[in-house]
Amino acid sequence: MTGSQLIARILKKEGIEQVFCFPYTPIIESLAEEEIRIIVARQERVAENMADGFSRTTFGKNIGVVTVQQAAGAENAFAGIAQAYTDSSPILFLPGHPGRSRTGVPSVFDAVRNYSATTKWADTIPSANDVSNRMRRAFTTLRSGRPGPVLLEVPVDVAKEKCTDQMDYRPVGRVRTAPDLDLIREAVKMLLTAEKPMIWAGQGVLYAEATDELCELAELLAAPVLSTLLGKSNFNERHPLALGAAGYSQTALVGDYLNQCDAIFAVGASLTSTNFAPELPVGSRLIHATVDPKDLNKDAVPELGILGDAKLVLAAMIEEVRSQSGGKGRAGRSQVEQYLADKRVAWKAYWAPKLNSSETPINPYRVIGDFMKSTDPANTIVTHDSGNPRDQLLPLYESITPRGYLGWGHSTQLGFSLGATMGAKIAAPEKLAVNFMGDAAFGMVGMDIETAVREEIPILTMLLNNSAMGGYQKYIPKAVERYGTKYLTGNYSEVARGLGAYTERIEQPSEIIPAIERAITQTKEGKPVLLEFITCEEPDMAIRS
Repeated sequence: MTGSQLIARILKKEGIEQVFCFPYTPIIESLAEEEIRIIVARQERVAENMADGFSRTTFGKNIGVVTVQQAAGAENAFAGIAQAYTDSSPILFLPGHPGRSRTGVPSVFDAVRNYSATTKWADTIPSANDVSNRMRRAFTTLRSGRPGPVLLEVPVDVAKEKCTDQMDYRPVGRVRTAPDLDLIREAVKMLLTAEKPMIWAGQGVLYAEATDELCELAELLAAPVLSTLLGKSNFNERHPLALGAAGYSQTALVGDYLNQCDAIFAVGASLTSTNFAPELPVGSRLIHATVDPKDLNKDAVPELGILGDAKLVLAAMIEEVRSQSGGKGRAGRSQVEQYLADKRVAWKAYWAPKLNSSETPINPYRVIGDFMKSTDPANTIVTHDSGNPRDQLLPLYESITPRGYLGWGHSTQLGFSLGATMGAKIAAPEKLAVNFMGDAAFGMVGMDIETAVREEIPILTMLLNNSAMGGYQKYIPKAVERYGTKYLTGNYSEVARGLGAYTERIEQPSEIIPAIERAITQTKEGKPVLLEFITCEEPDMAIRS
């Protein structure tokens, strides 16, 4: 058995059914021998975005794997791995290497050294007999602690080298960290004695598959739940205690309750200070539960810091709340829910005119509103792209099932949504997989519509075409005015049609719902779809103040 054959067999044992790639790579023939599906993208970054969306949709239980060729392939792949790292998404990255004799030679791209800052662990497989050991460590790293990408470089001579490994490899299980119960008791006491506690729930709740526990704790504490940008869908947004999501934009309920709360329980969140997370209110007591010790006392200084897997932390909190409250939980849940219901009515009333607007060019909120009328969120996976599509969609779309929405954005690379949606569709073929993107994002990755066609991945792309790069004028106003740097042109439905997708170009509001219905029918028949909506620039967004 060669090193590449052993890698392929281990991947098969780990439950890997497909590998995303841009050929040629040292292990691709061995993958085919093991009947692992090889999905070829048109660029390395999109292959990684596909693996990323796949891993997010499977909650990291089934890992997205990417392999690329040495040198240029590893160099081109950097953006996709950086995206996965900043958003804490587990990907196994297997780039090629020109050979052990070329290690350390000037001008030979050193993937291990260059990727060491954007992976949880980066290493080279030194020999065929070391394959099992390195792969075991890789999957252990991928399935423990904070999720993130792992790199294992595969030298071409190691891939061809014979090994004496008898294939005693056993799949690696998940490792969970339990919390300190003394800290749990203190945290619960603080929350039960608070007047207006709330929960700040991050992506860690999703990876821990702890949405049920989150809901139960929220109900016991009568505590409203804020979902972060990456954590959106970790709490049913139609639940009476849902505040909605918060990123660069947020619901009015989020801002209102942050201004009132006197205690915050943050779980499964890094509390990293970014443009894509709200600011913690001054004066509120903070409990921070995270699986990664590097998060504690980083940007936020908690009164209590708890290390542990979100599912185990929440389960322990539930048990302790029952113990300290005599099984009753905090009083006043109905009053809190009524308060939020009134705020929610006012919030929806404000946006209703835009969600139902008849103006032309089409208001992008009308597209979002009609999409919500035409689809079942329980059977849909939705994601956004960077910029306006993200900021318009995030606070208004109501996600009701875990990973029914893939929020992302610690890195805001234009075009990520296309590959992520393809990966999500592969992970959950029974769901309608949809990405909202702008014309600028399409310009980055649009040719990979052909990948969806060729690989028969029936996604629906909702392209909001306002012929502009929204938001940039506030950073470069003189350049925008003098050189027109924000304006774009193009008929993108024609481009996608030329690549083999089913497409429509929609210019009238009355055409939106019929077009979406036809698009869904086409996806059910196995065809990728791009709907291009000719929209106006909409300045009104729920940007947090």
